[in-house]
This record gives sequence, C-alpha cells and structure tokens, in this order.
Amino acid sequence: MQKFLLSFLLLVTLLFCFSQDQPNNNVSAVKKAWLAADKLYRQAELLTQRAGDDETFQAKADATYQQALDAFALLRPAVEKTGNDSLVFFTRLRTAYLEYYFDSTEGARTDYLSAIALKKKLAAVPDSFLFLPYLYTGAIYYGGAQFDSALYFYRQAEAIHDQYKESLNGSQRLYNRLGALYYETGDYRKARNYFEKAITLTSPGDKNLLANYKINIASILVKLEEYSEARSVYESLVPYNVFPDEIFHNLGIISLKQGDNKKAIGYFREVNYPDNKKNIDLYYNFAMAYAGLDEKDSSELYIQRALTENLRWNGHRKNIPYGLILKFQADELARLQRYSEAVPFYQQAVIQFDNDFKETGSTMNPEQFNAVFSYINLFNTLAAKADALEKQYQQEKKIELLKAALAAYESAFKLADYVERTYESDESRLFLGKIKYTVHGRPIDISLRLYELTRQKNYLEEAYLFDQRNKASVLSLNLQENDVKDQRGKVSEWQQQESSLKKANTRFSIKAAQLSDTNQLARISMAIRDNEIELGKLQEKINDDPANEQKRSLEQVPSVYELQKKLDNSTALLSYHLTESELLVLVITPTLFEYHSSVINKDFFATIETFKTSLHNVSPDQRYAGQDAATFLYKELISPIQAKLAQVKRLVIIPDDELNYLPFEALQDEKKEYLLQRFSIQYQYATALLGKTNRKTWPTGILSFAPFASKGYQDSTGYSLQPLPASKEEIAELAGTSFIDEAATKEHFLSAVNHFRTIHLATHASVNNAEPSRSFIAFYPGTADYKLYADEINDLRLDSTQLVILSACETGTGKLIKGEGLMSLSRAFAYAGCPNIITSLWKAEDQTTAYITQRLHYYLDKKYSTDKALQQAKLDLLNNNEIDPRFKSPQYWAHLVFIGNYEQRQSGSNWWWVGLTIIVGAVAYKLIKRKA
Repeated sequence: MQKFLLSFLLLVTLLFCFSQDQPNNNVSAVKKAWLAADKLYRQAELLTQRAGDDETFQAKADATYQQALDAFALLRPAVEKTGNDSLVFFTRLRTAYLEYYFDSTEGARTDYLSAIALKKKLAAVPDSFLFLPYLYTGAIYYGGAQFDSALYFYRQAEAIHDQYKESLNGSQRLYNRLGALYYETGDYRKARNYFEKAITLTSPGDKNLLANYKINIASILVKLEEYSEARSVYESLVPYNVFPDEIFHNLGIISLKQGDNKKAIGYFREVNYPDNKKNIDLYYNFAMAYAGLDEKDSSELYIQRALTENLRWNGHRKNIPYGLILKFQADELARLQRYSEAVPFYQQAVIQFDNDFKETGSTMNPEQFNAVFSYINLFNTLAAKADALEKQYQQEKKIELLKAALAAYESAFKLADYVERTYESDESRLFLGKIKYTVHGRPIDISLRLYELTRQKNYLEEAYLFDQRNKASVLSLNLQENDVKDQRGKVSEWQQQESSLKKANTRFSIKAAQLSDTNQLARISMAIRDNEIELGKLQEKINDDPANEQKRSLEQVPSVYELQKKLDNSTALLSYHLTESELLVLVITPTLFEYHSSVINKDFFATIETFKTSLHNVSPDQRYAGQDAATFLYKELISPIQAKLAQVKRLVIIPDDELNYLPFEALQDEKKEYLLQRFSIQYQYATALLGKTNRKTWPTGILSFAPFASKGYQDSTGYSLQPLPASKEEIAELAGTSFIDEAATKEHFLSAVNHFRTIHLATHASVNNAEPSRSFIAFYPGTADYKLYADEINDLRLDSTQLVILSACETGTGKLIKGEGLMSLSRAFAYAGCPNIITSLWKAEDQTTAYITQRLHYYLDKKYSTDKALQQAKLDLLNNNEIDPRFKSPQYWAHLVFIGNYEQRQSGSNWWWVGLTIIVGAVAYKLIKRKA
C-alpha cells in the first residue's frame, strides 16, 4: 500500500510540475507516452503486492516491470530532447528503479545520480522523492564494497528521513543498511541499534525482512563471542523456513568458532545457495573446518573453490572475502613454520582490506586509514604478519626482520587508535580494546629486544609508548574529547543535546534495572536505542568539526622527554606491564629512563590474591596475615629497581591489570618497613592523563556529606546500610558546606556539585562487578532516589573540582577490564573531569578512616601536595601512641589511595629566593656600614 501511495503522490507531483511548463505538441505527446509507461510500472507494483509467495503472479509482475523498462528506455531520447527538467527527472527516477530491480546496477547508479543532480533545479519536487534514490544509490556502492560512498548516500537518505514525523517507505531498509555498515567497521553496539530499529519499522507480516534483520543481529552476537545467544536466535528462525541456507551457514560458523569442526561441516552441508557470491564464504568456511580437522586435501580443495568463486563474482577488484582467504592461507603456512612464505600472503591480504594501499613489499604497511572499512580484519592481519616476521627472525637472525615486525605492529596499533576515535560509544571502544589486548605485549617485547641488540634509546621509548597506549585508552580519549569541547568556549546546542540524551539514557537504564514487567522493559529498551541512534548522529556532527578533528588526532601519550621535564628531582614514575609470564617495569626520573623485566608464574598472581584477602579482612580479633605476601611482592615489584630510587622521595605508579588491586604502600622490605615509610605514593591510569588539567584557578571550599552519621538504613528487601558514627567527626571541621544525616541528600549533592574545590563523601558505596554501571554511592535515603550510580557520575561535569575524597567503602575497586583498569566509582569521577581522587580499595574501619582523612585535610591546609598529605596522615596514625596497635596494620590504613595528577613540589625551586635574600642582605649591610 505504501508503494502505491508513493506512486500516486509521484504522479500528482509530476502532473503539477508538467503543468508549469509552456505547452507544445511535442512535449504533450511525450507526456502521454510517459504516462503510458508509468501505467505499466504501477501495474507491475500492484502485481508484486498481490503475489506474496505465488511464483506465477511474481512472474507476471516481472514481465510487466520489463515492459515498463522497455517503454521508458524507448521514450528516454525524446524526453531528453524536450529540455523539460521535470520530465527528465522522473524518467531517470523510474528507469533507475527498474534497472536496480533487474540488477543492472551500473545503469541504475548513473540514472540515480542524474536524478539527484536534477533535483536541485526542481523546487516543486519534495525532498522525500530523493529518499529512495539516495538509499538505493548507497546500496549500489555498498554492493561494490565502496563503503565510504555508501555511507555518504545513506546519510543523505537519513537526513531526509529525519525531516518527516512519519517513517518513509523503505526506512527499515535504510536502518538495516546503516547497521550493516557499522557492522563492517566493528562498531557492533551502533550496528545492533540500527538493526533493531529496522525490525520495529517492519510489518509483522513481512517474514523475510524480519528474519533477515534478526540474522544480522545474531551475526553481531557471533562477533561478540556470545555464541549461545546467537545460536538461540538462529534456531528460533528455523521453523519459519525463511533463509534456511543463511541460518545453517551461520550455525556452522558458531560451531567453527567453538572448535567443533565436525558439527560445523554438518551444518555447512545443509546449505545450498543458489548461484551467487555467498558461496565464496561457504567454501572458505568449509576450508577452515577441514583445516581444523587436519584434512589438508579437503581444505585446499575448498580454498580453491572459494578462489574460483571470488574471481567469478569480484574479478580482480579488491574485496574482503579474498583478503580473508589470503590470510587463511598465510595462517596455514605459519602453522607449518614456513614464515618466509606466509608473509607475502599476509601482505596481499593487507592490500585487500585497505583500498588505498598497494605496496607488495613485506616491509611496507598502511600509514593512513581513511579508505579502510574492514578494520578488525586489517588489524588481525597486520598483527599476524608481525608475528610471522618475528618468528622468521628467530629462524634467520636478521635484525631487519625484527624491525619489520615492529613496524607492522606500529601500523596495527595506529589503525586501532584511528578506529577508536571514530567510535562514539565506550562499549564499542572497550570491545576494540579487548582485541588489542590479545597482542599488546608483543610489540613491547620486540622493542626491548631491539633495544638490547642496538642500545638505541628510541626502541626503549617505543616500548614505553606501546605500554601507555594500551592503558586506559578509553578513559584518556573521552577526557581528551571533553577537553576539546571545553576549549571551544560556549557550549554548543549540539553538546547540550548530547548531554541531555546521555542523562536520559542513564535515567532509563536505572529505571530498567528496577523493573520486571517485560512490556515496560521493551518500551524502555526502544527508548534507549532511539536515543543512542540520535546520540550517534550528534556526536558525528560534533566530531566532524575540523577544529575538533585536528585536536582529537593529536598524540595523547607524552614522550619520555616531556615526562622528564615535568618530574622534579625527588620523583620517579614507575609504569608496570604484566603478562602471564613476565613482569616489566619502566623507570623514569628527570635524568633516568631504564627498565627491568623478570619472569613470573602463577605463584605471583596467587600471592596477589593472598595479599588482597589479608588486607580485606578487617577484624580486630584476627591478626594481620599479609606480611609474607607483602614481602614477596616487594621483592618482585620494588627490589629490582631499588638502587635507581636512592634519591627519590615520591613515586608515581601506573599499575597494570591485577596490580590495580594493590596498595603498594603496604608492601614491606626485608626489614618489614612499609614502602609508605620511604615514599609518598600516587597512582595514575596512564601517562596520557598526567598534567591534563589546564585550569589556572579553582573554586574555594569543601563540599562534604555524611548521610549515615547518626543512624543506618534498611529497606523492605532487607538491604541494609550500617551507621558510620565517625563520619560526622570526619567532616565536622572542614571549611565549606557540610550536609549531615537527613540533609545529606542526593538532591543537595547534585545542586552543589562543581562549585567547590574539594568534595568529601563520608558514606557507603556498593560495587557491582557484574554490571559496573550499577555500582553506586549512597546518600541519605529520604526518597527512593538516594543512590548515585556510576553512569550518573559519568554524566556529571566536574571540571571545576580539583579533588574528590571518597572515604566510602570500595569506591576504588570494581570489575577489571584488561588494559583499561578497574571499572570503579573513582574512575567514574575521573571520567566526569575531576583530576584527583582519593578512594578506598576495600571496606575499612570507620574510626581509622576518619582519623586519616582529618589529618589529610590538616596537611592539605598546610599546602602539602596531595600525595605527601596522604602519606603524612597515614604516618601520623602509625606513629600515634594513643591508637591501639591493632589498628596500625595495613588493612586499617592502606585502603585509602590517591589517584591523580602530578603536582610538582616547590621546595626544590626555592634556591633563587635564598640567593636573592643573601644579595639583598649584603647590600643592606654595606649601606649600614657606610652610614656608620
């Protein structure tokens, strides 16, 4: 019906446009012929609508479409001669659609492009008439693997679609196509949103389209390695007998991914594609399955079939399936340790995945990535090539091979950095980080090996750069993007809309977690999805600004030289890198840049767990049992570099993976002295975040909250929060604004936040490792909305807050994301823009926490740097004879750690004052002596 209405509207518009032209007999005759051809076209449309699954009806429709195409083709020269732009426009439009229907894509593209160009002259023609031309032109480019051009035309169609309140005919196809494009780039979160939107716009009776879109969603689940959920989607479609070949093919791919090659082959044998290019992938998957069973002859047979089909359908133009086949062949050669033969195959695969790259030399790699669409395939191929080059070096001992391996890794991670900047959602960026993490240690190892072989410092710096680019890259990039936006001064309308959409989705997510009604959950899920689609569009507009793009493209990680200039003579930066078998620490001071690596095993990780357990057991009745673990970890983490720290008084530590759980202050040397007693210690997620704050002035005062000073809380489910009587004392003497008990509400916090230099929260917190976004800080439970969730903190603007003190329990711990760090509440505050956070790693005792934070504020008031103030506060506790010795073990004081910006101490720069005083004194002495 929609097609019929659109055709009727087109006819009315056409007649209106024709009526504006000056009449003559020739034009009149052409118009009549055009209307006759159009009548055939509309008859074919009606036949198609009635056909359903009736092949006879569909054959009649096809024949009528062909008659219409012949009539328009015969009429076209006469139409062109009339010079009537309206008539030419509609002729091109009709012809293009018919050519596209019959798979004459080149002719269709030419005619669509001509119609689009003519539209600019025809003010009387509504924009909606270009929706389908843009959509189908995009589809033509997509089919030809010209993805950038496809995206351009899809975006034009989307812009027209957004002008209308009601969905246009074909809108579901548009969302599906956009989903497919984002799928190709690996932005699976965004792809899924578009696929699901396509489903909601599709008639329930259109089984084929619905099945197609659900298959697309299941393909995303496969990419995300959520195989059980993907299998359920595919199996749910089997009874409908729609796209059975695609379903069995994908079920086979799942079995292949899970290592069940026999089952995969069983599924593949159920597939019987008609004569089309899908057989390329099918034969390629057969080859992979037989290779997994070590049946080389069968594997080679199917690879040759895949190559034949690819040549038939894609010719010699670049294409992704051919790239995958080449990589598979290279992988098989590498598996046989024939690395010198594998590398050229990897190189050819790289060429297939990058439209602008043509270099066949194995030492050459892509440098620019604007023409790349299959990002993940290209990254994996470059990494595999690098691995093969490194192993070829091990066979031949030619240092040039090792250099070539490092260059390939550099290209791969440069690509990952580029792609990360094109994604808008953290979820997509974290998935990309997961892919990077699988190989991130290899380029570090190669860099260090080259340094040992050549003693050239640039290779040691390469190791440092690879180490830092793989630490908290998502957090660093978000803060960089926010900084770019802030530098533009006035907040734009787009940024306001962006903030509004983010906050709306946070509210929806919180509400969804509290619901059990499936209908309500479905409605909220749809609202979140639609908001995320709009959010993506807004972010693309913001990011497309040339000024934003230029600033976002800058290197985030400072060079070693830049770091050394920032550090004072009493400071050392220690960056740790951890693998299953190796521990690496990079040591940087103003005059030193060295490293130490050592072999570790499962005992190292077991000791970390033992140490954590002993620290988290806060009970006065149980003796501290972590000394042995603390001494072992000191020996592993500090002793090898101790000689390099002779003149050092403060450490800036950048931990890695499981080391994020450790309070280094509690490590003990062979004399049982704590690291705290020698150094002040601060932590940071990555060097990219050091010195990021450009603010010259800050607000004054402290905003503090103690909602459970007098009493605890228990809700109807039994969830309880114990009273924290020492929290009142903790904040009582602070200069600024304090909220205690009933006044310490979430509402008061949100209204006052970002107007104070320091925020101090003495309250409860809850960590959700399964869903980090569900972690929260508790305010006074006067209303149901008393929890400040991690996502709500992310949405805050804290660029005017210099320091947040979270004496709430467990605010510094959370789910560990390899390479990114702990998804903690403290990280959420960093995400919101606060550069410095003092946070708690576990549930600690109320009184000692209050004592430490009171002394902390005492030293901050005396202008101590934050790390030194926290160190001195803890030392005061250890040295205070009035405190029960039981409360001096690390589980009572080591939980509070400082994560934040580096503050250069001023003491080392006061000599010029001393010199000036001496000079002034000498001059004054001479003057007095003369007068005397």
